[in-house]
Amino acid sequence: MKPVIAMVLGDPAGVGPEVVAKVLSVNEFADRANVLLIADEDELRRGMDIALCPFNYQIVSSFEEADFTSGTPVLLEFKSSCQEPLVYGKETVAGGTYIIESLKIAVDLTLAGKTHGICFAPLNKKAMNMAGLGHRDELSWFAELTGYKGFGCEVNVVDNIWAGRVTSHIPFRDVVDRLSIDSVLETIELMQRTLVSAGIEAPKIAVQALNPHGGEGGLFGDEEITIISPSIEKAKEKGIDAYGPFPADTTMWAVQQQELNAVVSMYHDQGATALKMMGFDRGVTVQGGIPIPIATANHGSAYDIYGKNLATPLAFKNALDLTIQMANVYQNKFVS
Repeated sequence: MKPVIAMVLGDPAGVGPEVVAKVLSVNEFADRANVLLIADEDELRRGMDIALCPFNYQIVSSFEEADFTSGTPVLLEFKSSCQEPLVYGKETVAGGTYIIESLKIAVDLTLAGKTHGICFAPLNKKAMNMAGLGHRDELSWFAELTGYKGFGCEVNVVDNIWAGRVTSHIPFRDVVDRLSIDSVLETIELMQRTLVSAGIEAPKIAVQALNPHGGEGGLFGDEEITIISPSIEKAKEKGIDAYGPFPADTTMWAVQQQELNAVVSMYHDQGATALKMMGFDRGVTVQGGIPIPIATANHGSAYDIYGKNLATPLAFKNALDLTIQMANVYQNKFVS
């Protein structure tokens, strides 16, 4: 049975509606998944007009009315509670409210087993905070909504390489204090679970060093000796195929040479910079750790090009592809 993907426009003041229109107008995923689009029809139409990409859809007022037999997307009518008008091309309370409320519906439907994964177009953290989100990012909000208490991190994906990190949205000066055998091991384990959730049965995971040249045997720092290597050994004891620690400047070379699937970095930009250089325009972000499949494009709301029909849909297309891949695994667990 095909999974049902809950899709939202992200921030309607950005390029989200445009990239959604570009992807759904082609409809190349119809044989693999059913799409439930949770959106204000006016904003969807605006995205179609910008992209010059109209497509057919069925409108319903509740999930129970949805009929996916035709293969066309189903539009679940949505209206934001915010009475302020949207200002396109910038972050606003109205945009943030739209993001929060539409995503909340998608999460609720997926938790109820009616949909099997969420693919959201680019959102804007500042707009969401202006609207009262109260979380540093959407990942921690998703954890609250789903009741997830464990460790989570954004996982970036370009082509077949996945990358997660031990520390993320914190000042660089705090990185070392947040590293421990347990925190590194926890991230390796999360990466293992995340790749398995996407159907990769036996992931091979590279773990990066923190210091230049991997510390040069303690000459440039000893975190590789005292923290990172012991965590790799513990991961191996748990049956995880972990490698390293690899010096940061040669990690991607080693990943390609040894055909590894994933990279665990010690801080935000360490692995993500190399990965985004490999393909920023086609990268995907997965909400690692969250118990339901959630993915998005690896770029932001791009207010500066709103309305210009310049946004490339490739990253969002890849996000939908990966959401479907994860949703198939999730659906099978849910049914069983």
